[in-house]
Order: sequence, then structure tokens, then C-alpha cells
Amino acid sequence: MPLLVVAVAGCAKGPERTVENFYTAIEKGEIDEAQGYLSSSLVQMLPPAKITAGLTKQHEEIVRCGGIKNIEVDLEGEGDVRSGTATVTYRGDCSVDSEGVKLAREEGEWRLQADK
Repeated sequence: MPLLVVAVAGCAKGPERTVENFYTAIEKGEIDEAQGYLSSSLVQMLPPAKITAGLTKQHEEIVRCGGIKNIEVDLEGEGDVRSGTATVTYRGDCSVDSEGVKLAREEGEWRLQADK
């Protein structure tokens, strides 16, 4: 199941925790909260309806897979940019997903960016 390729953040808790919070919000169906983890540049690149549809589709896939069992985030980088992978393991029979993620600090908060 392909995941929306973006990056997530949370300054006080670190970029890894931001990625975890992003996926947890999607799992819970909290689409507006999940969108809050996206960088302004990513939000400006995509129409709001497309972002909402993509996150809603991810939520439906996570539900179909029995929910999230574990999220592992492996990031590298220094300063205001981090990149790496987010690996999501599901409770059901779905295969493990490993996606590239890129984060940048924006106004003091870590935010997901397009993984290019």
C-alpha cells in the first residue's frame, strides 16, 4: 500500500516523533491534524482536495490492514533538514511499508516535505 510521500515534524519532540504523530493522526482519521504536519510548500504544491483525498485513502488502507502496530523512523541530517525512511508495520496481514520521508524546520516546527 503506497503511502503519501511527505515528511512530518514536531520541534520540541524531534522530527522522528513528528513522523510518528503524522501516521498516528492518519490512523485515527484525524485528517486535519495530519495536514498540520505538512510543510507550507507542500500544501501550496497540491490542491487541498487532493491532500485530503490522499490522507483519507491512507486512513482507509490503515484500517483495512488492522491498524498500525509499529512505526520506525530512521533519519539523517543536521540543522534544519532531515531525511530518511519511515517503516510502518500493521496489525493485520498487510505487508510492511517503508517510505522515504523528508522534513524541514519551518517556523520552529518540523514539517513534512515532498520527498524529492
